[in-house]
This record gives sequence, structure tokens and C-alpha cells, in this order.
Amino acid sequence: MTTVVEPVAPDTPRKRRKWVVALLSVGCALVLVMWVFIVFEIATTGNDKGAYQIQDDSWRPQAIDICRAATAERNELANDTGGFIEDPTLEQMQQRADIVDQATDIVEQMVADLVAIPVDNDRDREILAVFGENYRLIISDRRRYAERLRNGDFTSYNETVVAGGPVSNVVFDFTAGVKSNDIPECSPPVDLINTRAP
Repeated sequence: MTTVVEPVAPDTPRKRRKWVVALLSVGCALVLVMWVFIVFEIATTGNDKGAYQIQDDSWRPQAIDICRAATAERNELANDTGGFIEDPTLEQMQQRADIVDQATDIVEQMVADLVAIPVDNDRDREILAVFGENYRLIISDRRRYAERLRNGDFTSYNETVVAGGPVSNVVFDFTAGVKSNDIPECSPPVDLINTRAP
């Protein structure tokens, strides 16, 4: 009697499993390397800071001094002895326009001084350029408001809209928002925000 020996089929499923395991291992290793790189990059470059946060530590103390001096100078212009004038004359509106322009001159010089503070990296220079650009929009809005007053137009003070809100919100994010530069002294003045026509 003859015995028939059937050929043993190669163990293809097991070989395929080894190939898949090897491929998955390489993929996991690459993902691990990527995360190590990201964590290391954040730790060494400070990218965990806010979008508007200046990295150069020497900038903030100089900025605070500039803004405190500007605020003190602006406060000297304040005169509320007459209280709110419900129906101002043209002369009163023109006097108000002069005061707004004087206060805006101080703000404009403050912003010029802030962006002129030297920083030690390109990222900070770019952030300061954006900060200055947005603050100059506020300055333009203030100049427009003063001109309207000077012409006898007693209407509300309005700001340019940036990113869906008043431009002062963007500047506030830089000066005093979450993960900001913690310089509320440099925030936009609020002397005109509640100014509205009767």
C-alpha cells in the first residue's frame, strides 16, 4: 500500500503578519520621533508663548516705562469739570476735538517709541510690526473722530473692524490678553469708547 504525502502549503499568513508588524513598528517609531521633535522645539524656541508675545525679555520693562509716561501725560489733559454736555455748541465740539488730537499725539508717539525698542529676533520684529499697524488704525480712527467734531458732527466714536471686532481688541490681545505681554499700561485709551451722540 502506498502512502500519498501531500505538500505542505507555505505559511503565507504568518509571513504577511510579520511584514505588517514591521511596517507598523516603523510607523510608530516615526510618530514618536515627530513628537519628540515637537516637544523639543517648543521647549527650546518658546513657541508655547501666545501669538503676540514678545520673546525678548528686555522689551517689556522698556515698554512699561514708555506707556506709563504717556498715560501720565494724557491724564493731564483730562478735564471733566463741566460733566457731560448733552447739546454742545460748535465751539465746545472744536475744543473737544483739540483735546482728542493732543491725546492722540501722545498715543502716536508712544506707539512709535514702542515699536522702535530693539529686539533680538525676527519673530518679535514681525509681531511689533503687526502691533504697530493695528495701533495706527486706532490712531486714524481717533483723528477721524476729532475731524468730525471739528466740523460740528457730534456722532459716536467708531473703530475700524479687524477680525470681526473693533481693532482695539487685537491690540488688547497684545497688551493685556491671555498669554499677552502683560503691559495693560500700553492698552488703547478708552477715553472715546463711550462717547456717543445724545
